[in-house]
Amino acid sequence: MTAKDKKISINEVRGRLFELIFNMPEVETRELLKKLEIRWLPKYEERRKHPRKSTFIHVDCAGNKCAFTDFIQNLSAGGLYIDTQLPFFVGQELSMTFSVTNGEAPIKITGKIVRVDSRGIGVKFDALLP
Repeated sequence: MTAKDKKISINEVRGRLFELIFNMPEVETRELLKKLEIRWLPKYEERRKHPRKSTFIHVDCAGNKCAFTDFIQNLSAGGLYIDTQLPFFVGQELSMTFSVTNGEAPIKITGKIVRVDSRGIGVKFDALLP
């Protein structure tokens, strides 16, 4: 990184990266994605404290004057990812109710949204699931 690079803000850096990627041909964009996933994705996965399991579970949620029903895409002892198109923000608190198996008593748990993306929200539980 040069001295000039350190003078621009991180938002300017990200903006420039998005601009470069947006203007790349599709083939090069896909190659870049593969390279980045190989380099960075395993490191991200290793940071998880609790292994995630892909799933499709119905979940009822309530928080900040809203209630909604959607589906859990993955679940761990420490949190979950909900597939939703509703607008949320990081830090928002949620109360969730879902059943892992039929016939089992529903799990009621609270948590905070720690990630928001175009497909849904990542929620970290206030306490670990048993």
